[in-house]
Order: sequence, then structure tokens, then C-alpha cells
Amino acid sequence: MPKLRYKDHPEPEEVVDKKHKKKKKKHKKRSKSPSRHRHKYYDPPKLYEEESGWIPPQHDEEAEWRERLFSAMAEDEGQDAFYTQYSDYNQRSELDTMSEERYRDYIATQMYRKRNAEQIAWEEAMEKEAKRKEKKRKEDQERIRQEEKRMEQERVRQETILRQLKIQSSRTSYEDRWKVLETATVIKKKDIPWPVAPGASFSKANVKEFLVSLTASLDENRKVVRKDQLRYHPDKFVHRVLRKFEGSEKERIHLTTKSNDLSGWLNELWQELNEAS
Repeated sequence: MPKLRYKDHPEPEEVVDKKHKKKKKKHKKRSKSPSRHRHKYYDPPKLYEEESGWIPPQHDEEAEWRERLFSAMAEDEGQDAFYTQYSDYNQRSELDTMSEERYRDYIATQMYRKRNAEQIAWEEAMEKEAKRKEKKRKEDQERIRQEEKRMEQERVRQETILRQLKIQSSRTSYEDRWKVLETATVIKKKDIPWPVAPGASFSKANVKEFLVSLTASLDENRKVVRKDQLRYHPDKFVHRVLRKFEGSEKERIHLTTKSNDLSGWLNELWQELNEAS
């Protein structure tokens, strides 16, 4: 006998909607609940907090110009910016002590220099070049002056050498004339020798140049000066020379005055040589 089955009867729409909603709720609850077999990744502890990425600095033209301005001021004052800011923080800066009018002039000047930097740089370069040329001109003048001075000294040295050569040749004649004078019975004005080079004027400098040799030793020069001190001593000169002199009274007085002057110069020269020893 065949099995009997119940005949399916269509359910009302309300009952179908309720069943459908229940299924949906069950499905949603299952999807929200974590799966048993879902894998969990290991998250290690962090030692440092995460940092944001590098942010490029923004270009601030006004701040950059102000920084260069204060840096230049520090260089002009011969101070370091760090030292000025942190070591002298108890002292008021020059800007703080400025009056309002002076501060306005200062800012206007700095702004003018900023706007006309190229013109100011050109003017400063021209001024620097002018100073360099002036310095070079003065150095050239000084070099020429030193060269002229050196040439003048060399000329004087050459002339001194020539005079010394003439004096050395005339000293022999000078001594020979004194030998003749000491043995003569009659003396004329032209027979009296004087310790000066031929053609030189009668002065203390020329007497010193004639008697003191640059190539002789100090003792040798002292002997020469001492010998002439005895020759032209006023008392001995009168006894040896003027007693035998034949001439006018005017010439006799002139010879006496000349010998007295020479005797004084020889005494001074003798003293100089003694102080040099």
C-alpha cells in the first residue's frame, strides 16, 4: 500500500515574512561572531612612539633676511652671534637703546641696503679698488723715496772714500812740512801747515776727517790727535812758530786766533775718542 503524504498547503504571507526575518537575523549574528579558526597575528610591543615623516622647511624670505642682517651686525661688532645672544643676555642690545626716530632711520637704512644691494655692492667694490690704487701709489712713492735715499747714502760713501784717499796722500806732505817748519829760522804764512785736506775749509769737521782715519784703530787715532794737540797748544805754537814768523801784525793776530780755535777743536776731539774707548 503506498505511503500517504500530507498535502502541502500554502502558508500565509505573514508567516513567511516572519520566518525569513528570523533567518536573516541568525545569519547576521553568525557573521559578526568571530570564527573559531581565524588566525591572530602577533603584535610586538613598541619601544618608541611612531614619528611623523620629515617635513621640508618652508622658505621665509623676511626671516632669512633678518637673520643675515643680525649676523652681519655681529660680524661688524667683532662678536659671535651665540656669544652675543647667550653670554651677554644681561646687557641691552643697541636696538633696545635706540630712540624711535633713530630706530626708524636704522630700519629705513637697512631696507634701502636690501633693495639696492647690487648698487651698494658695486659702489663698495669701486671704493675698495680706489683704496687699493691709493695704497699702491703710496707704496710706489715710498719705494722710490727709499731708493733715492739709498743712492744718496751710496754717493756720500763714495765721496768719503775718495776724500780719505786724498787725505792719506796729503798726510805725508803734512808731516814733511812740519819737519821743515821745526828746522826753519824764518817762517812765512804759507809755510804753516794746517790739519785739513787740500781745498777743504778750515772747520772742526774737516779737521776730524783729516786726523781720524776710518781704517785705523782707536789707539792710532788717539796718538795722531795727541801729537797735534802738542803742536798747536797756544804756548808752544807761539814759541815754535810765531817767534820765527815774519809778517804784518794783522797776519800774526789772525794766526794766533786760528791756532787757538784749532787747539779747542783738538781738545774736544780728544775727549770724544776717550769716551769711545
